[in-house]
Amino acid sequence: MSFMKLKYLDKIEEIFSSSCLAVMALIIAVQVFQRYVLQSSLDWSEELARYLFIWSVYVGCSYATQADRHLEVTILRNMFGPAVAKYITIVAYIFTILFCGCIAVWGMQMVLFLAETGQKTPALEIQMYWIFLSVPVGLGLMAIRTVQRVISILKGEVDFAAMSCK
Repeated sequence: MSFMKLKYLDKIEEIFSSSCLAVMALIIAVQVFQRYVLQSSLDWSEELARYLFIWSVYVGCSYATQADRHLEVTILRNMFGPAVAKYITIVAYIFTILFCGCIAVWGMQMVLFLAETGQKTPALEIQMYWIFLSVPVGLGLMAIRTVQRVISILKGEVDFAAMSCK
């Protein structure tokens, strides 16, 4: 994909999502050790692991879109062949962009609402909007990545003949 290459964003998404998963795994391992070996649980570990997982998933979805790693239902593309596959894929991507855009906007409205209310998480007592910010950030990035994919298709950088199943 040559148009709108965002190499720095690729690395940020990959490192951020991987780091969240690594820290989450470490926190869970420490919690298991604390609970079953030392007989003393940490109050905050499960909550932090959950929030790290949420951020990892939303940012990871954007990275998966960029790397073309999302699952797809390709029956229509395969049934009608490469000539029609291009248009079917573009239509599917347009729906994806619309969905991601709507959820990003509504997610940002929720973030602003939570910022106004001052709601905090139970154990960590951090502002709840930091967790909900993962939705507009992740889906906004995914919309950008999907636009990149549409542009690459329109520029002829995707070979649908090679993609079809025999």
